[in-house]
Amino acid sequence: MLALVQQGLSNVEIAERLFLSTKTVHHHVSAILRKLGVARRGQAAAEAARLGLTP
Repeated sequence: MLALVQQGLSNVEIAERLFLSTKTVHHHVSAILRKLGVARRGQAAAEAARLGLTP
């Protein structure tokens, strides 16, 4: 899911791709932000790249 966040997809777009509810995606994205210690999706993408979490 982190890779999809890095691609700039919205929660709705991620939900459609993964066949999940938007609320489920919201919870997962919130957990990603919390674990990376950031407040915004763009910050999460940058932090994940810095940490080498995604290709």
